[in-house]
Amino acid sequence: MSSGTGLRGLPVLQVYRMDDDVYERQRRIWNQDRIGAMRVLVGGAGALGNEIVKNLVQIGVKRVYVIDFDRVVASNLNRCLFFRRSDALRRSKKVEVLARRASQINSDVEVVPIHGDIRDLSDDVIRDVDIALGAFDNFHARLVLNLRCYERQVPLIDGGIEGLLGTVQVVVPPFTPCIECGITDMDLQHLWERFSCGGEATGLEGPKIPYVPMTGAVVAGIQVAECVKVHLGLERFKREGNWSDSVGEPMAGKSLLIDLRTGSFYAYDLQRRSDCNVCSL
Repeated sequence: MSSGTGLRGLPVLQVYRMDDDVYERQRRIWNQDRIGAMRVLVGGAGALGNEIVKNLVQIGVKRVYVIDFDRVVASNLNRCLFFRRSDALRRSKKVEVLARRASQINSDVEVVPIHGDIRDLSDDVIRDVDIALGAFDNFHARLVLNLRCYERQVPLIDGGIEGLLGTVQVVVPPFTPCIECGITDMDLQHLWERFSCGGEATGLEGPKIPYVPMTGAVVAGIQVAECVKVHLGLERFKREGNWSDSVGEPMAGKSLLIDLRTGSFYAYDLQRRSDCNVCSL
């Protein structure tokens, strides 16, 4: 309840109606003004990207950049909330469809589509964002986003999906290991197979990955929750070395394995590689 002044100078009480405030329930948990000022980059406009953007517009961030070079096809429809059969028939650009329909959920949020390759992303975008979320379905694109974010000291919440399995890794430069620190010999082999004999990338189109929508919903939900915790707690962490008590401690420097076949969640600490080309330079 607040007060104002009427026509005759008499006090007028104004009743605050909690159900008229879109973000009222969130204000009970965190500083919504800071969330409403957050600018986010989402790498990938496929299944995971759809779920991430949906969550971001619902919590009311200021701006969401979404980058992807792909177009909608029929096989996207079982896992991508914002795409329709008409989009597949027209082979519409994923980012444009996603931006248009996400804005219909919450017009307070500016959703900026970038149809292109992550390797060509403008530095102006990286400089403008507070945090990035990775939703790419191939390893090469994830490494490119990892490099771009670490160079600019932008926190990255990376996600991956395969069938009923999911992963989330939280990278907070320069305090934690990066995505490249966790590369295995098998990852390197897959990456090498995607290059031509001349050493040029054959493209960012990876192999088709099995997917069900439930996994994407779980992984994206965790990614956005980690995004909020990092954003709201990073200043205190840099100043005092610990995270915000109110919203919790993010999984900084950890990787989370999600197995929906058994309902298991396993988080483990990552180690920085001394020879990492990104975070150990």
